[in-house]
Amino acid sequence: MFTHTGMLKTIQEQVRFARARFGQYDLIDFVAVLIGYILSGETTLLAFYERLAPFASVFMALFGRDQLPHRSTLSRFLAALDRPTEEALRTLFQKDLLARNPFSSSGGLCDRTGKQWLVVDVDGTRQAARQRALPQTDALPPPHRRFDLVCAPGYQGRKRGEVVRTRTVVLQAHTHQLLGTFGGSGNGDYRGELRQAIGVIKNYATELGLPTTSALLRLDGLYGGAAPLIDVLTAGLGMIARSRAYHLLDLDMVKQTLARTSDHMCTHPESGMTRTLYDCASVPLTPTGPEVRLVIATHAITSSPADVGVERDGIADHTEYHAKCLVQAITNSLRV
Repeated sequence: MFTHTGMLKTIQEQVRFARARFGQYDLIDFVAVLIGYILSGETTLLAFYERLAPFASVFMALFGRDQLPHRSTLSRFLAALDRPTEEALRTLFQKDLLARNPFSSSGGLCDRTGKQWLVVDVDGTRQAARQRALPQTDALPPPHRRFDLVCAPGYQGRKRGEVVRTRTVVLQAHTHQLLGTFGGSGNGDYRGELRQAIGVIKNYATELGLPTTSALLRLDGLYGGAAPLIDVLTAGLGMIARSRAYHLLDLDMVKQTLARTSDHMCTHPESGMTRTLYDCASVPLTPTGPEVRLVIATHAITSSPADVGVERDGIADHTEYHAKCLVQAITNSLRV
């Protein structure tokens, strides 16, 4: 496939980067290994290499190469890989995917006004790494851990480990196309990675000939503060995000909404939990704006403190933001 589309030739002729000596191997050798690793579904490179060993030469022949790089050589390549080269490879693969148009439609979600939205998930995840204890005496050199290059101390949540690494994944929700992934050690730079994701989404929409205003981001509570959401709105994209700014519940306009009859009630078919929804059409995200739609879901608490949201008079409140451009569409969809 890559040979017929000219992708292999483009990588070999146009992508260059300053690196240490890798012997007889070239950039395309390492790209072939990484493509195979992603498609294999194996959890580690070691498992992938063990699975690939019986037919390594046949696999490399698919890419017009004859030698499979050793794992240690691949590690040196990844350590030397710089950001410009990484961006160049990502851009080439994105253009190739869009040019081949493997999907008959980019998919989308139509609201009740007939407007189509291109829904994209931006999800931040973290993985904790466990490290065994190392002896430290005056007779031994300082301990060296390979995880120091990619991990750092950070928030672990419920995961067990000593160091963590964060990753932001950008996924087209309808066709399940992986549009991008960005990682960092420790808690990472989630806001900077969100800005990178916004750039990828805007380029994706442009390549498909869609207006960027039709892109709708789904964000979890990691991005539920004012600063990252303003980044999304400034870029002209729509969004649906879980809020962690519970101080908005103390605004007078929100209190008035909670004091009146709810806009909708829904019962989960499996858990049986009943949630009451209140719709605040226009709430300032910050004292100076912008204004967003705020949907508040309440339910009777089953444990104290509440697992999600804040507890008020035996009721757990949690909130979601909706960009102002979705005002009528979201309101109608809630009142099914």
